Amino acid sequence: MTAAQTAIVPVRGMHCGGCERTVSHAVRGIPGVGSARADFVAEEVEVTFDPGQTDLDAIRAAVRDAGFTPA
Repeated sequence: MTAAQTAIVPVRGMHCGGCERTVSHAVRGIPGVGSARADFVAEEVEVTFDPGQTDLDAIRAAVRDAGFTPA
């Protein structure tokens, strides 16, 4: 088992709490993601994940698929 990593991914286009929930939910749906907490004011999502199961490219893809722009 690989040690969990935490990363901050900048996200453009979030404007409200609903946007935060959408991004958080999309990222948490990735296998290997332990937690995801989006913050629209800071324009970012903080993600804890197992790098043996997923990576930042998959996290950015989930943000894009949810309708937002990872920076």
